[in-house]
Amino acid sequence: MSVWKSKTLRLEFRTCFRQKTMNEPRFLGEAMRPAYLRETFLVSGDTFHFSSPPPPDVAELRHLASDEPWRVLSCVLANLQQGRFDVSRRLVGLMHETNDAVIWNACAHLLSFAAPYSVIRELEAVSEKLLESDRHSPYTRQYFCVILSHSAGVWGVPHLIRHYRGLKNREVENDVEYNLSQVLETEPGPILSGPQVLWESNGLPPPFEESTPVFLVDDYLSLIGETFQRLVSSERLYEQEALVEGERLNIRNVARRLLSRVQTGTHPDRIEMGRMLLEATTGLNCRAFFDDSGRLKNLTAAAIVEEFLERGDADRYQPGVRYFFGHRIPD
Repeated sequence: MSVWKSKTLRLEFRTCFRQKTMNEPRFLGEAMRPAYLRETFLVSGDTFHFSSPPPPDVAELRHLASDEPWRVLSCVLANLQQGRFDVSRRLVGLMHETNDAVIWNACAHLLSFAAPYSVIRELEAVSEKLLESDRHSPYTRQYFCVILSHSAGVWGVPHLIRHYRGLKNREVENDVEYNLSQVLETEPGPILSGPQVLWESNGLPPPFEESTPVFLVDDYLSLIGETFQRLVSSERLYEQEALVEGERLNIRNVARRLLSRVQTGTHPDRIEMGRMLLEATTGLNCRAFFDDSGRLKNLTAAAIVEEFLERGDADRYQPGVRYFFGHRIPD
């Protein structure tokens, strides 16, 4: 893989933590994060679990009107864990109210894995308004790509492709190619590799000759579109179904692939995605997948997934349907 196509091996909603994602203030929210959310919403942390017991009134709906983002997020999470999905609309409002990258990261996690598609459609409808704001940089578009890819709706793939077309930075395009691959490819393949590159000479003789890369984006977009249409046809997918790793979402298959990957240590980005999807769907606490420094504990992770599969818990979940903590997400 060329230096133009090198990719990092961490899926940490990378735009959300990249300092150039948003204009100031960027990370004021981190300083205000309460102890019971210390590792919550972090991929190698507690993701969708509270790090320690929250206040007993955390789920009271009056907190949704708070001007303290972490109080709002705690209330939303507590209610979502109980299957009360209407609270997810408050996340869209929170993204209008703040440009703090850490808060947007938390909102992105919850919208991706717990919000009904009706809410994500509402966010997508106002995405361009949010993106045109002077408060945000062009890198902000990747948030919408992350939400669309991890929420996995068949309806959302054309919107994801549209956002990809709107990216203006090769580094961000690399990251979104991860997102596209995770939706459309069972294993990393040509979609992950991104557009092919041609080197165009300026026509001067050495030592004055210089070459510039030309990315064959149109060919790449054709590949994405054709792959998506083939999957819709072969899987007979409806637009409200979820599409993950090249097939109708099936949590048993997600767990089986996750088990194989933690046993071999292959595709760390897919391990993190699989962990998040398994945990979000079932409510299973997978914190023990990683040590305190974020390194994967292969044997421990494998044991957790093996136990899930052996119990037959996957039978509870209908293919193509999204769940959060065992509760079926509406629409």
